[in-house]
Amino acid sequence: MMNSKLEPTKRKRIKTDEEYSDEHSEHKPLCKYGEKCYQKNSYHLQKFKHPHRDPVVKPELELQVKEKSDESITCLMSSGSTGMKEQETPAESTPSSVTAEHGIDYQESKGDHNELAHSPLDVKENIKQKFLVEMPDDFYQFWSFCQSICQQNTLGKLEIIELVGPFELLDKTQKESKLKDKSDNLLTQWRFYYDPPEFQTVMVGDLSKGYHIGYFRDAPNEMPAFVGSNTESEGCVLTPMSDNLFSAVSQMLSVTVKKVDPFKKSQLMSLKKQLEDWANKNGILIEPQNQILKKRKKLMVAKTFYECGIVVPVDKRTNVGYRQIPETSANIKKICKKIVESQNLAEQNKNSDALQELVTYVQYANDESDYGMGLELGLDLLAFGGEVFHPTILHLLGVAYELLERKEFFVMLKTHLNNRRRLATAETGN
Repeated sequence: MMNSKLEPTKRKRIKTDEEYSDEHSEHKPLCKYGEKCYQKNSYHLQKFKHPHRDPVVKPELELQVKEKSDESITCLMSSGSTGMKEQETPAESTPSSVTAEHGIDYQESKGDHNELAHSPLDVKENIKQKFLVEMPDDFYQFWSFCQSICQQNTLGKLEIIELVGPFELLDKTQKESKLKDKSDNLLTQWRFYYDPPEFQTVMVGDLSKGYHIGYFRDAPNEMPAFVGSNTESEGCVLTPMSDNLFSAVSQMLSVTVKKVDPFKKSQLMSLKKQLEDWANKNGILIEPQNQILKKRKKLMVAKTFYECGIVVPVDKRTNVGYRQIPETSANIKKICKKIVESQNLAEQNKNSDALQELVTYVQYANDESDYGMGLELGLDLLAFGGEVFHPTILHLLGVAYELLERKEFFVMLKTHLNNRRRLATAETGN
């Protein structure tokens, strides 16, 4: 029996289709998604022709569209996952489509802001389409581990960490979660204030402080360089933890057991053993944090305010690819602080002269193929924080990501800056 809540939508849909299939319909352009389009926005239906549509929407399709997809799963908090299965993502929680016609950039027209492409049946392709990056093997392996312990109900009522972001597309049950990010765009869901486009959150912990864990990648077409963490209330620093989620969570548990009561400590130690045993059985290395720190230090060409560094191609013979910013990090922070604390526009413009000089140096560097300098300065401004820097950030990183062929990151950046907010629930002084 069809849910009664769907009936009003069904009646409304019949009216809408009939209303816009009038005598003028032959003058409308065809919808570019063809038979894959399931948009119900009246503006869209009025503007584009859909010759394949029937007057009545099938109940099965209506049910799929009405399913929730923006609730966080709670695999490390409760049981009930049903497996790594594909789920259609409804229009209200998915960003505009990634299409061949528009490259990777999202549509921004008011009339079509809810358009989306058909979700691929392959779950990995679905995640790539929605988040513009691929997830590594340990992402899916960690999901399998979570399923195994959830089925055993090992964790009981332990509230440790919650799987979010790409993990949500793996969860068919969509269990109600205590934690919610109300953003209606998947690229900004669980994107914390300081997060650069290179960082993709997949777990959240203590939200009073904004603690979260995710993958950091140097290029969108590469697998992550490391798994790292950030505590939003403490600033922008991204700390490399490991090269896989198992090592990262193992480290987190080692720290957590020192802060809890003896009863919960024994439970956490049991969970840590389960995790490490599962990892060893499946050939996944549990490495100490210092290993990934050493690896990262060898690769990065500059530290940035995030302290986890950036990596860009540099010609070993000519050293073309990166040049240092002609100013110390400490002085750049002083420049930014003076701009943010300016009392009026005239003072702000005066205080911005020093920053504008650095931007000019970046332009010279770009002309000589040293693209890393603009990437570094742009990320420094993003890490420092402040809406006043957003235009400069968009300029610097827009050019850098284009020259470095990392344009997916620019899509993420624009989406983030359009809806940049702090997710930590506690009051902070930042």
